Order: sequence, then C-alpha cells, then structure tokens
Amino acid sequence: MDNQKKIPNRLINEKSPYLQQHAYNPVQWHPWGKEAFEKARVENKPVFLSIGYSTCHWCHVMERESFENQEIAGLLNREFISVKVDREERPDVDSVYMSVCQAMNGQGGWPLTIIMTPGCRPFFAGTYFPPKSRYGRAGLEELLTIVAEQWKENREKLLDKAGQIEAYLNEQEKMAVSIKPDKNLVHKVFWQFADSFDKKNGGFGEAPKFPTPHNLMFLLEYGVREKKQEALDMAETTLVQMYRGGIFDHIGGGFSRYSTDERWLVPHFEKMLYDNALLAISYVEAFGLTGRKLYEYAARRIFDYVEAELTDPEGGFYCGQDADSDGVEGKYYVFTPEEVEKVLGKEEGQAFCRRYGITVRGNFEGKSIPNLLENEDYEKVCEDQDRETSKKLYDYRIMRARLHKDDKILVSWNGLMISAYAKAGAVLGEPGYIDMAVRSEAFINRFLVKEGRLLVRFRDGEAVGEGKLDDYACYVLALLELYRVTFQVSYLERAAVWTDIMIRQFFDKKRGGFYINASDGEQLIVRTKETYDGALPSGNSAAVRVLQQLYQITGEIKWQEVLEKQLYYLAGAMEGYPSGHSYALLTMMNVLYPAKELVCTLSSACGREERKHIIKQLGYLAESVRGLSVVVKKGENQEELGRLAPFTEDYPIPEDGALYYLCSGSKCMPPFSEMSQLLKKLDEDK
Repeated sequence: MDNQKKIPNRLINEKSPYLQQHAYNPVQWHPWGKEAFEKARVENKPVFLSIGYSTCHWCHVMERESFENQEIAGLLNREFISVKVDREERPDVDSVYMSVCQAMNGQGGWPLTIIMTPGCRPFFAGTYFPPKSRYGRAGLEELLTIVAEQWKENREKLLDKAGQIEAYLNEQEKMAVSIKPDKNLVHKVFWQFADSFDKKNGGFGEAPKFPTPHNLMFLLEYGVREKKQEALDMAETTLVQMYRGGIFDHIGGGFSRYSTDERWLVPHFEKMLYDNALLAISYVEAFGLTGRKLYEYAARRIFDYVEAELTDPEGGFYCGQDADSDGVEGKYYVFTPEEVEKVLGKEEGQAFCRRYGITVRGNFEGKSIPNLLENEDYEKVCEDQDRETSKKLYDYRIMRARLHKDDKILVSWNGLMISAYAKAGAVLGEPGYIDMAVRSEAFINRFLVKEGRLLVRFRDGEAVGEGKLDDYACYVLALLELYRVTFQVSYLERAAVWTDIMIRQFFDKKRGGFYINASDGEQLIVRTKETYDGALPSGNSAAVRVLQQLYQITGEIKWQEVLEKQLYYLAGAMEGYPSGHSYALLTMMNVLYPAKELVCTLSSACGREERKHIIKQLGYLAESVRGLSVVVKKGENQEELGRLAPFTEDYPIPEDGALYYLCSGSKCMPPFSEMSQLLKKLDEDK
C-alpha cells in the first residue's frame, strides 16, 4: 500500500476530525444518511457500520491494522456499504447500536462494529477486530467473509435475527417503571460506594480506575446533607490521590481519561474536555467546603490547561487531545532525568526530579511520568515557583512532540465547561473565569443556534447536526450557572425558553423520561432514553437538574409538574443499580432535603461598586451554600423577572441599600438589611 498513490475519499464528511483522519485509505466510507442506505438497498448489500471518535486508541489501531489492509478493504468495498459515524456528533446513533452490542454480547466499547440490513436493522455487533483471528479473538477478514456468504445464501435467517433484535430493543424501552424517590435510595448509594472504596489510594474498585467526578460530587453533597464525615473523607482522599498521581499532568495541567493502575500513576493519556470540566467542578466544590489550597490549585491548573490547549480563539472549547505522539502512547508526557536537567539545569533539575519521582529506572516503559505519590510534602508544591519550573518543561515538551487535537466544539461538552468556569469564578473569586464562561456561551449562541434550535458541533467555520437532549440540557445548565453568578435575567429567560423546547421535543409525557433525539428529528429503529451516568452524566440526569433549578428559582408550577414526573421515572431507572446514577441523585437530594431560597431586592440608589460587591457575594453564596437558590430583583429587571418568577412581584425594592429575604424549608424570616446578618444566619443553619 505504501507504494500506491492514496486517493482522497470524498464520500465522507472531512469536516469531522474523526472522519477526516481516515480520509486517505482503501475503504470507501460513506457518511450516515439516506444516500448510503439507499445505495445499500439498490445494490442489495448489508451495511458495515463503524462508530468511534478521534482520540480513541483502539479506533486508530483498527484503522491501521484492518481498514488500511487491502484485502479487507476490497472485501468491504465489494460486499458491503461502509458507513463511519463520529459518536460525539451522533450520540443517538451510538446509543441505539451500543445498546444492541450490549444486549448481544453483555458489554460494549469503541470502536463499535455493527453489521445491519439496508433498513438499519442490526444482526451482528462487536467492538475491535484485528485483521486475522488471534488469541481467541475473531478476525475481521474471516467475519466479513462469513457474513457476505450468509447474506447471499441464508439472508432470511439474518433478517429474522435483525427483527428479533429490533423487537427486543423496543420492548426494553417500554419496561421502565416509575417509583417515588426517597432517602433510602440515597443512603443505599452511599453504602455501595463505601463497600468498594479503596482507603489507601482513593477511588472505587480495582484498576482501571476512572475519576467519575459526579460520584465525588455526590459524596460531597451527601456528606454535608447527612453530616457524614466518612462520605467527605472518601471524596477528599480520591481528589488528593488523583492530584498526586500521574493521571494529573503536573507539567501542563489537566487530567487524563483514566488510570490503568490502582494508584492513579499510569494513565491512559487521552485528555477530554468533559472530564476536566467535571473534575474542575469537583475540586472547586471541595475547596468551597474545606478551604484547602490543594483543591484550588488543582482547579486552576485544569483551567490553565483548557485555556492553553482547548480554547478556540472565538471562545468555544475543543473536545480533547489524543494519547499518542508519533504513534506512541504517552511519549509526549514522560521524561528522563537527563532531559529535565538539560532544560532546568543540574541543581534545579535534580530537585524537580526528586519532587516528582523522575528516576533513571523510570515508572513507564523506561521513562518517568511526573507524580507526587512518593512525596509527602505534596501540598507544598502548589506554589508559583513550581508553576514557573513546569512552564519551562511544558515549552520543551511541546517542541519535542505534538498531540493530535480533536478540535470539534460540541454544545453539550461546552455547556459543562461553561458551568465549571462560572462556578469557579464565583467560589475562587476570579472574575476572569466568569468572563471565559460568558465568552463561551456567546460563542454557542452565535454559531450553534439556527432557526430557534440548537446544533451539535462547530468546526472549521461549519456548524452541523440536530441538537440532542444532552446539548439542550447541558446548555441550559450553563445558562442557569451564569445566572447564579451574574444575576442577569437574560440568562434565566433564555434558560426558560430552551427548557420549553427541550420538554416539547424530547419529553415522554406518558411514561416520563427524555428521549435522546427530538420528536421532529431523524428517527432511528428505536427511540432511546439514557439514564446511566457513565463518564458523562446522562441527558436525563442533566435535564432533571435543569427542571429542579428552574423551579426553585422561579417557583413556576409548570416546571414542578415535569420535574415530579422525571424524578419518579429516574427513581425507577435507578432501582437496579442506583450508584450508576450519581448525577441524578444530586438533584434528588436537592428535593428530598431542606432547601433555602434567598431574594435580594437592590435599590437603584446603590453605587456601582457597592452593587458589584453585593452581586459578587451573592454569587459566592449561590455556589457554596448547599440547596440555596438566589434571585436578585432590581428596578431595571423587575418587570422581566416578574414574568419569569411571578412570586418576586411581592418583594418591594428599598429606597436605599438592599434587603435580603431568606426562606428555609417552609419558614421565612423577616428581611435582613445587612449582608453580615444574612451570613450569620446562614452560618448558624449549617
């Protein structure tokens, strides 16, 4: 193949980085769409579907080993219509066919390999396939040969199997039950985490270990609500050990995808935007609870990484970076003592190597991943001096090797990072972070909204895709987060508008739950709902959080009605495996435990600086006091706020200064005229 001229494959969408990187190979890939399936019908061929994403290691391996193999490519081009899908752009397609793979094999993964009829009905599912059979794993060439023969000679059997699979999927969607949420479910999840907690290293279960930040958020929330120190200790131990380990990039900031060992030392070096957004929120929340500088430092280093590597000049955030450099996983991240001394000088270099465990022997294939696992003074390295030293090594390694970057800008993932920046801005007292959140939200509003609907992704000046549930829910959460730290009613108003659309297009009014794809969008063989909180919170978990926050802020009954149905639906979905729904349980706790509402009425006579100071303090309270919602009413926003939250019409604006109306549970107190009085009361109620 190396001696042959490579012809660009114009059949695929080269705007997607996942598809673009495979544009020069023998397989004639088609994009998902009517044209591909019509071609399959006309030519009477089965469809070979490959689903993956741009930073997926095994996707790259299968591409090199199998799809660039001339014999396999010839077989695919001759006997099949080949379709490639980027799972990050089409989570609905991924969800449907991943459920097929899990139903048929008991597990799934990427690359996801599906063989199906021209009508999109699957009859075979698997993941990675080497070119030839080896180590008990079927080879792709043999598999394709058998399927091609069966399609010609025994098609009715394949069609019957496809029909059975489709019927099973549709039946599964109807089996959801609704039950009343209660605290027993919350307690059960805490004990499930306690049973699998690694007391020495943090995290849960054995290797590989995933950060799963929403599990840590749940434990922080549960620890505060139940005054359960054990829950707080589990979360804190995990946050500390992850920071100390090699999963955290001590040179450039940010976290890798997961750890291959129980100590968090050796990561799978891929970095994803959503992991870092959720981890930033976790560290910021831990700092808000404890004031421990390590948590602030870790959060700030995440934002340093995002700003340096994943921020588009226009304000959006890219998806992530690959694990490989020059085809070698981790090459970009590891060092030898000689390299460090060459960059920093002998004395400073040796000191750095001692602090970060960089040795001649190495800890990863003869080289060293910088870490603090053997350094008992790990909290002392959170200093400017180490940041300056790390910057020198960061500049050096960028020149030494480069990482592939997935520069798609996805609405859903951007929504999570906007939320992280907004929260951090308020809790850490960093206005620049709020500015970043405002800028990124403006990017989405400018480039990823079309005819009153959200699109999925932006890249190279092009925005495409029908927005899915995750896009709407995560974007609305970002708008609500921006309202909580700026109190600009325009954010609240747009959150309400997008939530109305989300309910109309995605909500199942009969059984509860939100579908992944819109009612007027492209329909697949089954319309799925996802509730499991895996690496990312599910769209249903994000949606219930939207509903709860909107209802608490506005008091509008229309949000409460959908919220109640959604909570019952999720409680039913959790019953078999509640610890797999930790993000949804955050919302459930907000409903099951006492809530607080604060309305601040602010006089027009207040000076600009005084207003700014009050807004800053209120933003901090909204982000740091458990279960507290905050509304700010001013002369210039009272009419607009009255439409969104009618209950605020009864709160008078003072002639001078501010008044603070606090309600806790069903009890409301007389207004406080001083912030200090409010803070004292909130402190007493802890």
